[in-house]
Amino acid sequence: MPTSAGIRDRIEAAFVAWGYFACRHAKGLIALMLAVTALLASGLPSLEMDNSTDSFLHPNDPVRIAYTEFRHRYGRDERISIAVEGDVFDPGFLTKLRALHDDLDSEVPYVEELISLINARSTRGEADELIVGELMEDWPETPEELTALRERVLANPLYRNTLISRDARVTMVSIELVTYEDDGESDALEGFDESDAPGTLGGGSADEPAAEPPFLSEESMAESIRAVDTIVGRHDAPDFQLRVAGGPVMTERLNATMTSDMGRFTVLSILAIGVFLFLLFRRWAAVALPLIVVILSLVGTLGVIALAGGTLSVATQILPSMLLAVGVCDAVHILAIYYQRLTAGDERGDAIAFTLGHSGLAILMTSVTTAGGFASFALGELKPVADLGMYAPFGVLLAFIYTVVLLPALLAVIPTQPPSERSVRTSARVSNVLERIGDFSADHAWSIVAVAAALVAVAAAGASFLQFSHDPLDWFPDDDAFREATLYMNERLDGVNVIEVVARVGHEDGVKDPAFLERLEEIRRMASTIHQGEWRIGKTTSISDIVKEIHQALNENRSDHYRIPADRELVAQELLLFENSGSDDLEDIVDPLYSEARITMRVPWVDAIVYPEKLDDLESRLGDILGEGVEFETTGLVPMLARTFKAMLDSMARSYAIAILVIAPLMVALIGSWRRGLLSMIPNLTPVILMLGFMGWSNIKVDGLSMMVGAIVLGLAVDDTIHFMHNFRRYYDRTGDPRKAIHETLHTTGRALLVTSLVLAAGFFVFAGAYMSNVRLFGTLTGGAILVAFLSNIVLASSLMMLATPKREPADSPTSQKS
Repeated sequence: MPTSAGIRDRIEAAFVAWGYFACRHAKGLIALMLAVTALLASGLPSLEMDNSTDSFLHPNDPVRIAYTEFRHRYGRDERISIAVEGDVFDPGFLTKLRALHDDLDSEVPYVEELISLINARSTRGEADELIVGELMEDWPETPEELTALRERVLANPLYRNTLISRDARVTMVSIELVTYEDDGESDALEGFDESDAPGTLGGGSADEPAAEPPFLSEESMAESIRAVDTIVGRHDAPDFQLRVAGGPVMTERLNATMTSDMGRFTVLSILAIGVFLFLLFRRWAAVALPLIVVILSLVGTLGVIALAGGTLSVATQILPSMLLAVGVCDAVHILAIYYQRLTAGDERGDAIAFTLGHSGLAILMTSVTTAGGFASFALGELKPVADLGMYAPFGVLLAFIYTVVLLPALLAVIPTQPPSERSVRTSARVSNVLERIGDFSADHAWSIVAVAAALVAVAAAGASFLQFSHDPLDWFPDDDAFREATLYMNERLDGVNVIEVVARVGHEDGVKDPAFLERLEEIRRMASTIHQGEWRIGKTTSISDIVKEIHQALNENRSDHYRIPADRELVAQELLLFENSGSDDLEDIVDPLYSEARITMRVPWVDAIVYPEKLDDLESRLGDILGEGVEFETTGLVPMLARTFKAMLDSMARSYAIAILVIAPLMVALIGSWRRGLLSMIPNLTPVILMLGFMGWSNIKVDGLSMMVGAIVLGLAVDDTIHFMHNFRRYYDRTGDPRKAIHETLHTTGRALLVTSLVLAAGFFVFAGAYMSNVRLFGTLTGGAILVAFLSNIVLASSLMMLATPKREPADSPTSQKS
């Protein structure tokens, strides 16, 4: 990085030499860049999206590892849930329910288990025989049989609030998809035993750990959900109302929305950029050439992501529009000076070389600082944010390479004309306005600094009221069918989220101990008492429920025997009878050795901000009940969301700190002065503080996307500062007068700063049309903050430089000679 005027001059001279080289070898450079783009683009067909719950955490995160191991052992905890509303025990309703069940069973691919009232487990005793069959194996034909069915369903605690609502007006159809891709037929699954899954839940050889088979892909999951949607649309009726929710559905909806929005955003960004370029230069070539450059650099970036095995997510979906805007900003600074030199009478080659010498270093520095702003996310604990921190810097630097390699080559071979007189007059008027703003700022420096300080103080107070949130459900519009279905199930069926608890006794058959089973019962009773505002635990199920069910069935189906037997041998015998009945339900709740048991707690969907504290309290209670000698861990969707929320807070604090630590030294190095370099950070930090203050005073919650706004704006706002400071230093060296330097800076560079700020803001404002509210908020906040950053850079930066820079005799420097 340049640290002195001499080094800066040598770098600028190198850019001049490169400009002449690019002119001489223009066609070869164009062919080279096209070949590179084609190579990188070869990976695009394999680019995928991933918005699953576990995709928010890194693969090595302990919470994600535990969740992965749980799924290897017990399968998916997330299910597709279909709530069916109507007169449940009416013959016509049951006939429709059977038709729905049969269609789902025959038409939906990748189904591991489908459960409804039609085939729910029914355990009963006849004489000394235990019979485990399906609830409606014998179809009710008479009113008496329907009444008996109703009584049997409502009397079964396992059905209540899972298969049937409290008022018997809603029943649930639950679909569990297969755990692995190809449903056990792929090579990766050959020879794999779930008991060999790595980690704490399974064994596996220490010498040869079992390879983890691939989980069901998002594409396959989406295929299943599309089939469900088709069937639901066919069966939905006023007296048979269907609502679909569940984790897999949310993931599919996010992916589908992203696919639709991202293509629309990209097109809108290109249109907005084209409009601004035409208004600025009034030349179609000045519109087409930058767009060619940035589109090719975008294609190359997305290709690299695909070749690296990366995916797009709710965070990285901003990449296309953002890279288009950032890349065009580099091109605008090139074209602005290039057309000025053509107007002054330079030959094309000389104009290109001069332009690169004049703006190349500043563009390099803006690319490095912008990349540094995004790189601050690379160490984030949220995986999508960390991915953005890896891919965005690469894209920004790739856009710089395309700008200084491909754009000069294109300018050298494609005929371009100087701007028209009308364009020159328009540009002059814009420049005059900016010059007056600079003059005003220089003449009223202390007043402007005082006003800015007061605004920052008010904003800092507002920032102290910031609230945080991670609620993917809240991203959907109020009238979204998935959101409505989830809230409906929250109210009527204890929700669709789950907390999974795996309790390990530590020895074979320990789960069969009546004392341990009674602890599971105590956990169920404890959980039923937790109801704190919107947070509550609904149905809790475990092996103790099956043991009670078996014991009741073997004792003449009497309700007073719905309890845990006191004799361990009796428990073992009854479980053996259940296994011999043909049911495989025990496989889903205990390990083969009966050394660990699964406890499932249904909870409603609430903001993840609630989860960390509530989980800590729950784990404390679980520890007290299970006691010494029993290890346990919580996993499932809710702990994953809780960990995601904590990771979001850590990522935000880390990214802001890293962005400042990366960008501030770069500014000092560019300007060549610690004092002015650090002062230059004030105009960049001001819009970030104002934005956070606005969010705090407006009760706008910070989520996984909006938390990134500050670091992104900091990385982008510093671009204007670099161009401002780069030219201010140049003119200050020439004149020795800070006021004149400010005036000349805004005369030559101000218009480009304005246009690049408008382009950047437009590139983010397109997100205001997104389907998801978090994306809309992100785009609005970022676009607004970029415009505030522009004002901060031409007003506040001018005032600060006026106060911090003494008037002196002009320096006879090589830089001033060249300029």
